[in-house]
Amino acid sequence: MSGSARARQTPKGRPAPRPAPRQAAFRGTPAPLSGWRRWRWVAILVVAAVIGLPLAHAMFGEVVALLGGTLLLGFLLGRWTAR
Repeated sequence: MSGSARARQTPKGRPAPRPAPRQAAFRGTPAPLSGWRRWRWVAILVVAAVIGLPLAHAMFGEVVALLGGTLLLGFLLGRWTAR
């Protein structure tokens, strides 16, 4: 033997269980017109598509209008659905 024998360590006990997290209290009724805000953004998106895409097509061409619309829609959809 090389003289570097290790002493046996005693096993550690199990850690104490964590208390259950408290649930957030319900704040009552949702804010008035909270559903209308969502539909307002839907209306803005529809108006931008109906007016903006033909305008971009007339000014920059079909490829730029399609690529720009796709990138803008993807960005907005990602921002709106991010949590």
